[in-house]
Amino acid sequence: MKKKADHRVRVARERRDRMHQRLLSAVMASYSEGLEYGVPLVEDVCQAADVSRATFYKHFSSVDEAIDIVGQQLMDEMFHSLELISPRRQEPLLRLTAGIQIFLMRSVTDPLWAAFVSRTEYLSRETDLLKGLVTDIRMAQADGTIRVRNVDAAASLVVGGMMEAIRHLQRTGQRSRDYVENLTAMILCGLGVDYERAPDLVRERSVYIRGLAPDCLDWWRVPWT
Repeated sequence: MKKKADHRVRVARERRDRMHQRLLSAVMASYSEGLEYGVPLVEDVCQAADVSRATFYKHFSSVDEAIDIVGQQLMDEMFHSLELISPRRQEPLLRLTAGIQIFLMRSVTDPLWAAFVSRTEYLSRETDLLKGLVTDIRMAQADGTIRVRNVDAAASLVVGGMMEAIRHLQRTGQRSRDYVENLTAMILCGLGVDYERAPDLVRERSVYIRGLAPDCLDWWRVPWT
């Protein structure tokens, strides 16, 4: 009898988890697609997920709460993606270069993701991703591979450049390798990387990412040929 009870509990939990994720996907889609309308209504999310309001409120107290969960999940996912592509044992400048390009490459291949990220401020929030960025900048400053006087200002430069690039890629629908690589190189130059070295470093990291990502990133799509 206990096995049957345990089975029912497990099935119910799995069903709830699937519905939870279904609602989060609907929130992301509704928020990303309704660019001119602001935060979607509960009715918009329910229609996208094909569920009742009662079902929505079993999982979330508001759309804002659900949006916050989606944003946190996306930042956590990108943090783990960077850890897989460019682990801590690599030089901090290499991690910085890879991190910028991973975000921009995903923006090229995943318009829904780019639309959500471009409308929110999660990239600049106090997440593991931002903490990792600040750590990499501080370490690169210490080893002399970048030349900045203020780590927080440098982090703002990186985040600001990435956010504007994500908005541009989402708005224009461009799949431009030249844009992504040149913008990344310009950010690196802003951090004090040598003007001649930056483009070569970006191209090398781009090849590295595209060689490794298909085997370790679930969301990966080829950004360009």
